[in-house]
Amino acid sequence: MTLTFAFLAIGAPLLASGLIAALGAVLGERVARIGIGALAIAAIAALLTLYQTVQQEPVFLRLSGLPAPLALAAPTWLVDRLAAVMMVLITGVSLVIHVYSRRYMRSDPGYVRFFGLLSLLTFVLLSLVTSGNLVWLFICWHAITWLLRALIAFDDTRLAARQAGRMTLRVHGIGDAALLIGVVLLYAAFGTFDLPDLFRLAEQPSSAPTFRIATGWEISSITVVTLVLVLSVMTKSAQFPFHVWLSGTIEAPTPVSAMLHAGIVNAGGFLVNRLAPLYGMAPTTLYLLFVIGAVTALVGAATMLTQPSIKRTLVYSTMGQMGYMVMECGLGAFALAIFHLCAHGLFKATLFLNSGSNIHRARIEFKLPGHHPIRETAGFSLMTWVTGLAVTLMLPLVILLIAHGLVHVPLFEAQGAVIFLFFAWVTSAQAVFSLYRLTGVASWKVSVTMLATLAFIGLTYLWAGESFTHFLYSRPGEPAAYFQAAAWPRGLFEAFVALSAVLVVGVWVVLYGRAHGLRLLPDWIETIHIRLYVAFLHALYVEETVQNIGRSPARRQRRAPETIVADR
Repeated sequence: MTLTFAFLAIGAPLLASGLIAALGAVLGERVARIGIGALAIAAIAALLTLYQTVQQEPVFLRLSGLPAPLALAAPTWLVDRLAAVMMVLITGVSLVIHVYSRRYMRSDPGYVRFFGLLSLLTFVLLSLVTSGNLVWLFICWHAITWLLRALIAFDDTRLAARQAGRMTLRVHGIGDAALLIGVVLLYAAFGTFDLPDLFRLAEQPSSAPTFRIATGWEISSITVVTLVLVLSVMTKSAQFPFHVWLSGTIEAPTPVSAMLHAGIVNAGGFLVNRLAPLYGMAPTTLYLLFVIGAVTALVGAATMLTQPSIKRTLVYSTMGQMGYMVMECGLGAFALAIFHLCAHGLFKATLFLNSGSNIHRARIEFKLPGHHPIRETAGFSLMTWVTGLAVTLMLPLVILLIAHGLVHVPLFEAQGAVIFLFFAWVTSAQAVFSLYRLTGVASWKVSVTMLATLAFIGLTYLWAGESFTHFLYSRPGEPAAYFQAAAWPRGLFEAFVALSAVLVVGVWVVLYGRAHGLRLLPDWIETIHIRLYVAFLHALYVEETVQNIGRSPARRQRRAPETIVADR
């Protein structure tokens, strides 16, 4: 029954895409009913698949009867708890986006093509998460790249959309090539493309070959492969500096942006989890993933705070959240990364689908007679400062201790506390830095509500993350082994936490002193602060630099000025 429901969930969007392509000229905008109906069936089938998977063991099916050369890359399906959870997320988000697009895309000349591509993309994503063979996983991974390009450049009459599509193709091509190299290396090392056989062979210490460097230093083939695959993770999940394609998604219709930010950008976290047994044997790769994720989270969060556009703010918010997700993978919290990407996917899809109405409402309200912008306080009140300090430093530590003592979350022993602390510090700092001047934050009622809400969310996050870990990785000792593989040297871990705490306290002291007329920093630091603000406003100029690569000097000089278009 598990495979029956899984095939129904996978096949429904494919059938819808084929029917839309065949009957689009006759049905016109009525093809939306086909897409919505198919996705409703797929969502129900995905839920039933998840239920069956919880009740039974994972199911692996290989298509047999093929000639010997093709048998190695025969289509296979692996339906376990990870695949079932991702199926529910993909079909649920896609169903909502299909319903939203029915009216949003009305009268668009590409209406039929849009629904055909959206259904096809859903099919490819479902095929990706249920693939049990490395060759078919790569085929789906690469197909997503081309579908991304087609959807981002959907309005091919606009130069910006075409440029964004080309940028997406170039960046993702790097990650696709890295994945192909990784697949070839894994086959050369273990002689199989099927994931269950690969994991079984990798667990045998004598089966994994090593590479010898000229100096006599040996490195495991698993470490080499996982390091190569980091490029694939970085491109699909918009890690710095391969995030340059992500800002181009705002050139696509809003439903496409929602689908990209809620589903496709999570592919890197899924890839690490699908290959978790390999990453669990490569501590060096996990350390690298943590550093990449931390840098991406900081750059994304800082850039988000400086953006004047709602959609660009959402873009860099996604970048920061993907950084958190990769950090979690780098600390061995693979299941927590899946929980994070599920929560982020639902949250970000809602924000993007509501962005257009919020932009329109803001424009209308600003033009209304008697409208006044939100008033700001003249200074920085003590209550606001205390609330911000508590939210960004005290509260995360208290929540962690409560969760450790009452809920028995074992993150503290496994050094996983840094996941929660980093996430809480940076995210809450974003919120308070954005609101600390507003009059309402100086109210004790607002302060208490903010603290209580964040405490509830934090405890829920830790409890749900712990439960989700045992749900996805139910084998005894498996989650602990991943945490142990990613463990830092004790001194380095303690230094990181201490430095983070000092920086948070220092920032709040500087803010409080500045609000009361105290100059706590020299002028040269203030100058650096201004320059950093401008740099983050331009996203550290990474996007402009990449766009200029390969462009002739003459084309750079006569580049046309940017045209401001309405958010679509």
